[in-house]
Amino acid sequence: MSHSMFSMGVAVVLCAASLGAPSALAQPAESVPTPVTLSADDLHALVPQLRNGGYVFYLRHGVTRLDQQDRQPVAKDDCTTQRNLSDEGRRQAETLGAAMLKARIPVGRVLSSPFCRCLDTARLAFASAEVSEDLYFALGLTKLERQAKGAALRRLLAEVPSAGSNSVLVAHTANLEEAVGFWPKPEGTAILFRPDGSGGFRALGRIPPDAWAMLVGR
Repeated sequence: MSHSMFSMGVAVVLCAASLGAPSALAQPAESVPTPVTLSADDLHALVPQLRNGGYVFYLRHGVTRLDQQDRQPVAKDDCTTQRNLSDEGRRQAETLGAAMLKARIPVGRVLSSPFCRCLDTARLAFASAEVSEDLYFALGLTKLERQAKGAALRRLLAEVPSAGSNSVLVAHTANLEEAVGFWPKPEGTAILFRPDGSGGFRALGRIPPDAWAMLVGR
């Protein structure tokens, strides 16, 4: 993918004022085409830009165990009631963190869903994370609750990171689908966003988990 193609991105026009209005919760999510998939070469080419900060990574938690399911109701503070990371998922998170560290990509704020698989992903990759109820798993919530999570996520995606840093949001498939209309597949996938400073953002690319491993190997 060329630099010009990346720079074009996918425009998402959002009004910050309307997102804050209660009527916005009754509206369907903004539909955004699934962004292009970035290869390891694409990701490597973007490193100089990422080092300057200003981007938001939406990271779906790493690969989870096939022999577990979330119980109903889920106890947020009890990982035994949840589907958790597999050994592969834990390795994915560690590799992602190592790749960003090696590439000197600065990470500032890290927000995570309260679910254990997300918190473990965030902590393995970045050592620490701040729990955000805005990122609580949207699947299983009421329609209005899901729409509220989508609106909250759009605000987070539009939030410009602190100077010289990038932000990371670690959460689930359903939340991003509510916010922009597509799912981050498979587990461990990251979607790169660029806030525009005016209450909107662009979806720039999908980063598959194996791209990080290739970046570490360079």
